[in-house]
Formats: sequence, C-alpha cells, structure tokens
Amino acid sequence: MENVDLESENRSQLNSDGMAGESQARRRVMTGGGTVAPMDSTVLICGANGEGKDALYKAVMTLSRSIAGRTDLRSLLSGVAESLRRIVAFDHVGLVLHDPNGNAMQGYILNEPCNPVITSLRLPIEEDPAGWVWLNQRPLVISTSETRWTEAVRVARDLGIGTTVLVPLTAGDNRLGAFGFSSVAPLDPSPAELTFLERVARDFAVAVESFLARQAAIRERDRLRTLFDITNALVSKLSPDELVSAISAQLSRVIPHDFSVLMLRDETGGLEMVALHFTGAQLFDKEQGHFDPAGMPSEEALATGKPVVVPDVELAQYPSPEYRRFVELGCKSACSVPLVTSNGTLGTLEIARTTRDVWTDEDVDFLVEVARQIAIAVENTLSYRQLREMKERIATQKLYLEDEIRLDYNNGNMVGEGAAFQSLLKGVQIVAPTDATVLILGESGAGKELVARAIHELSSRSKASFVKVNCAAIPGSLLESELFGHEKGSFTGAGAQKIGRFELAHGGTLFLDEIGEMPLELQPKLLRAIQDQEFERVGGNRTIRTNARLVAATNRDLKAMVEEGKFRADLYYRLHVFPLEVPPLRERREDIPLLSRYFVQKHAQRMSRNIDSIPTSVLDALTNYDWPGNVRELQNVIERSVILSRGPELHIAMPEVIDRRGPVAPRGAGSDVSDGKERVRILQALKEAKGIVGGPNGAATRLGLKRTTLQSRMRKYNIGRLYQ
Repeated sequence: MENVDLESENRSQLNSDGMAGESQARRRVMTGGGTVAPMDSTVLICGANGEGKDALYKAVMTLSRSIAGRTDLRSLLSGVAESLRRIVAFDHVGLVLHDPNGNAMQGYILNEPCNPVITSLRLPIEEDPAGWVWLNQRPLVISTSETRWTEAVRVARDLGIGTTVLVPLTAGDNRLGAFGFSSVAPLDPSPAELTFLERVARDFAVAVESFLARQAAIRERDRLRTLFDITNALVSKLSPDELVSAISAQLSRVIPHDFSVLMLRDETGGLEMVALHFTGAQLFDKEQGHFDPAGMPSEEALATGKPVVVPDVELAQYPSPEYRRFVELGCKSACSVPLVTSNGTLGTLEIARTTRDVWTDEDVDFLVEVARQIAIAVENTLSYRQLREMKERIATQKLYLEDEIRLDYNNGNMVGEGAAFQSLLKGVQIVAPTDATVLILGESGAGKELVARAIHELSSRSKASFVKVNCAAIPGSLLESELFGHEKGSFTGAGAQKIGRFELAHGGTLFLDEIGEMPLELQPKLLRAIQDQEFERVGGNRTIRTNARLVAATNRDLKAMVEEGKFRADLYYRLHVFPLEVPPLRERREDIPLLSRYFVQKHAQRMSRNIDSIPTSVLDALTNYDWPGNVRELQNVIERSVILSRGPELHIAMPEVIDRRGPVAPRGAGSDVSDGKERVRILQALKEAKGIVGGPNGAATRLGLKRTTLQSRMRKYNIGRLYQ
C-alpha cells in the first residue's frame, strides 16, 4: 500500500475537505441515557479543524508515543483514540482480529463515554464486514443501508450507529484483521482520508502484532510452567482426588474451566469416576459406581483416541442420561480427552465449562499434552497397585494355604459306597462344572467342607485357590474386613491395607462355612458381591471386581431363619441355587466300616503303628452307634483308638460305643425299628431333663447331640408339640 504524500497530492484535498467539514452541521451523538446532545466543537472525519495538515502530522508523530508501553488491547485502543481524537470524529474505535479458532472475526471495541456500549462482537468471516476487509485488504465504508452483512448492520442499527469505516490491519505479510471507527452521525470520508487511516492502521498493526506476540509468549510460558507444576503433582504420590485437584488448580490458570473429571475404564468397558474437582461452586457430588460411555463424548474419545470438543450442548448427538444430567446442572461446553498410552486407552479426562467460551486449538493441544502425562502416571500407578496387590495376595495365599494344610491334615477324603453317599456324589458331579452357587446343608461334622472341596476340584477353577471362611469363628465386627479387606487407617488397628478373602479367591472358589451365623447387617454387601461380583474394601471407595465362585454351607434351617427375620430372603434365594444335602453318618451306616478302615490306615501310617485288623465286634459297635458328631466324631474316635492300641488289632477307646455292640437293622424296611428306638431315647432324655432341650442339663447334652440336631429330630418324630 502506497504512503500518503501530504505535501502535493493530498494538500488541496485535505484543505477542501476541511472547508467542506466546516460547513457540515454539528455532529450529534447519542448519550447513554438516549438523549441527543451537540458536540462543543466541530470535528471532521479527517479535517484540519483550523490547523490543516499540521494536525495530521502531529497525529502521526504522536501515535507511536501514545501506544508505546501499552500492555493490552484496550490500552492500545486508548492510545490511538488519544492521538486521533482531534482530527477523527468517532463514537467508537476498535479493531477486529481474525480468530483461526472457528474462523471468525473477534471485535475489541473502545466505547466512548455517553455513547452506546458494545460489549461483544464476534461473527463468522462471511457475516462480518471486517472479514471482507481482512480477506480483500481494502478499506470499506458501510452505512445502515448496507445489504451484504445483515447481522452486522442490524447490530449497528440497534446501537444507533450511522456509519462504520474499516481499513485493513496488516503488519508486513501478517494479516491481523481490520481497524476502524463508527459514528452515530453519517460520514463520507474521501479517498485521501481513507489512505490516512490506512497509514494509521499500519503503524497501529505493528503495536498489535507485538502485543499478540508477547501474549503468545506469555501463554507459552504459563503453559510450560503449568505443565511443569502438573508433572510435579503427578510424581508426588497423591491420592486420585488430591491429584486431580492439584492438576485442575494448575490447569485453570491457562485454560479456564468449572470442573474436571478423571474417568478410568473398568473390566467391562465402562467408565468409573475416579476423581472430581470443581474450580468454583460444587455443582454435584462425586458419583459411585460405573458409567456407560454410550451416548457421551467420552465414547467417541475412547473409540478414536482423539480429543472431542463439544462447543455447545448437543442432546440430540449425545443422548446419554448422564450427559443430559450434566447439561441440566449447567454444563454448556466440554472437552473429552482420552488418556492414551502405548498399551491402550485407560480412560478420559473431562474438562467442562458452564459458559460457551471457545475451545482454541492451543487449549486442546495443551490438554492432550496434560492427558498424556496423566496417562503415564495413571498407568504406572495401576501397574504398581496390581503388582503390590498380587504380591500381597500371593504372600497371603501362601500363609493361608500353609494354615489350611496344618488344619486339614487329619480331615481325610470323601469315602463311601452307600446309596445316600452316591446320590450326593452325583449332585456334586452335576453342579461342579457349572460355576453355579451351591448351598451345602447338613449337620455339623457331616463333611460339608469336603463336599465343597470336591466341587472345587471337579470345576474349571481347580488350579486356582480354594479359600474358606468360617463365619461363626470370626466376630461380626471383623467379618466384613475378613471378607472384603480394608484400607490403611479405616478403623482402629488397621495399620496397613489388607486384602480380603473375596480378592484371594479371584479365579477360584470361596467357601463360606456356617453362613447362617453371618450378621444381618453384613448380608446386603455379601449379596451385592455375589450378584455383581464387585465390592469396596472397608474404608475405601474404589470398586473392586472379582471372579470368585461361591459355595456356602450351614447346619441351620435358613428358611426358618428367613421366616423369623434373622436371615435375608433375597440372600437365601441367591444362595439356594443348587442345594446339596449331606446325609448324617447314622443315615449311611453301610459306609462306617469303610470309613473306619480308611481312618485306621491313615492314622496308623502317620504314627508309625502297625494295625492291620479291626475285630468284627468293633465294626459292629461302630456301626451300631448313632454318631451325633458324624464323620468328625468317628475320625477322632479312630485316632484315639490307634493311639491306645498296642498290638496289630484295633481296640476302641470309647465306652459309649462299646456299650452298643448289638446288631443294627439295615436302613430300609427295618429303619422304622431304629427310628422307634431313637424316639424312645429322646423321650426318656426329655423326661429326665424335665422338658429342657438345651443347656448343660438339657436333653441334648444327655444324648450327646447339638441342640439344633435334637430339635430337628424332635420335629421328625413329632415330639415338638409335647416339649416346647
């Protein structure tokens, strides 16, 4: 663009324009209150106002001094206005910069006192006359009769602006935007006046370019500093909530936002809200559980591995109920950035705003860089946690299995040939491969744990752990921690993190013995762990998923407990998928000789004893006895007898067994005789105990039975109505 020659070509034009301006009516401007007031003096668009070309020279020379040292666009505009106020008539002065983010023109307007206030001006290039000036690099004068830019003209008309003059704002080859004035009064600048304004714009463009470069350098410095601070936060071993809070606080310095969310993928492909931070007012509480990313921007970010910017809420494009709820809480724009590592996408970093501010390319690129650092830290944290938990699990399993070996050394294996036993084995073989929940019912000592182990050994989980918990042996206050584990400091005495039995049994079988003794308040959490295969440790908020098969056992009548309100009905029906009844030893008397020989051989070998025969009278006595303690009692009697036997022949060391050497009718047709004798014995014991069933002097003690076993037999023989 050519320089202005004020000495020759434009001298007469400027003077004539000055004279013409003298004859114009005084300019009238609209005040803030809407009234019209005359100016104190006549000011021309580019007139001399009595000073001629000297005023123009003076304006050009003072322009550089006026804008020197200005540090923001408003002060730069103020400097230009101060230099040109005496020779340029305007109500607003401003510049419109091209914004590559959204390919729009962003206006920065200096409002003169008592004039209409323009607070925001941003339009697409094709809808803004400044865009035409930026594209064509030519000055432009428009009035309210202009028809090409309807929206811009409508805004000007609403503000009472009569004329707008725009010239290119260009520094060398760098097209910045447009510079111009607007006036309430009609203006008709000459070509020379426009040329003068173009020269002013060129000088002004250098200052604007310098300012923009300085701002870019400041932003880059702030981003690098923020990235450094975020890196420091990532290596400081903070908890997820503290980490996201620290990151969000640092991030808000360069990318304004209202809240940030860290979402991690779980085993099902869903998302779990790990941490949440608000830079201002808290709009909602942290959600527990999992989110389905379908219908959310997160779904696209996870699928593509690229950030997804939502500049304005789009319920039609993202129909997820969770996304809709965020919108209802005030979220108006968001950016979903995937956490990508070499091993895949771990989750997303969600940054949201309650405004529709533009997400610039620089903002998104910086968020990608931050997300990359977060992804590395999260991956390392998850790997460390997995290794730590695996190490702890292996160590715990080792100790646990060593205890199991010591405790189970004398338990023996499942032995039997009778019909009742074979029916039980058939049920075990049917259910073992299915991974279904099994409820084992039977009296104490009947071998319920052996049945549970057989189910485990015959299943596809046989190579994994078989973990057992005796619910009756652990206080109710500690049972939750034993089952689900606890976090460090979750309660008094919790000095370290502990892995629960559900985690130990991952991939294997968890056996809950004496399930009827579980406290009622703990049963809902157990039900959730069985149904959803997930739980939280005591004092923790991280959801842990497990794949453990559950086998439960009890010697109590759970259905009766449900009716009495002592056991949850939903848990009972969830456990009662495949019930197995373990018959008591008295109902499988044909197996007693086989079991006796097995236990004799086992204990004799362990004690280095040479016992090779069991007298027939001893076997008859063992078979004739009712064995209230079932197989466990038989094993203990045999072990004691092996210890006391001095020769190759077994001698029974139990008077109550020896006293009952009479023949026993086989089960079947003669079972009624045995039942009749048992009923008589129960009635006699009740009579001697004066109707008292339990307690040290009760009938159960006299018979050598547990109270619950005696009550079961009383119901069987219809004795319960006589003795309450």
